[in-house]
Amino acid sequence: MERRKFLQVAGLSAYACSLSGFTFVNEETGNIDGCPTTRDMLGPFYKKDAPFRNIINADSTDRLSIKVTGKVISCQTQAPLANTLIDIWHCDDRKNYDEEGYQCRGRFYTDESGFYWFKTFIPPPYGGRPKHIHFLVNKQEGYKELVTQLYFKGDRRIKLKNWVKYPWDQKRILEIKQNEQNESEVNLDLYLEAD
Repeated sequence: MERRKFLQVAGLSAYACSLSGFTFVNEETGNIDGCPTTRDMLGPFYKKDAPFRNIINADSTDRLSIKVTGKVISCQTQAPLANTLIDIWHCDDRKNYDEEGYQCRGRFYTDESGFYWFKTFIPPPYGGRPKHIHFLVNKQEGYKELVTQLYFKGDRRIKLKNWVKYPWDQKRILEIKQNEQNESEVNLDLYLEAD
């Protein structure tokens, strides 16, 4: 394999790295075996055993409060997946990740219809990174885990071939809308690949 091609493949496989190892990604789509939700890096700030809660520092006075909703869905059958454990985390107002405690971290299960929700605030950008929220959709029977991130439409730090590498990545860059309760809300459905 020529060096340039090898480096491309190696870079893609590292991009798709999960907690359980490496998975090769379809170079054209960025999807794993045709699965719609593209993966993103886990990053160095994941911390296990976050408290179970749906309200995660939502009362930040300096940042826009946001409600995030969606479903966890089977890639293969398109059926919603109940009782799926989701971890989320993001930086605080000062652009730091809390590694001593669990500020800006939480976890929760999807309901019987695969639905999840949580409230937090839109985290600030830091360094060259756009505003983002990390997701770990934990492995459950019959399905692989999914590590991905949510981004916000209009963020100028989102660059093609950087945070947007594949066509499906656009579906993780979300427009903020007002819901019926006049809350700022984004919706992200997450598709799990069969094990």
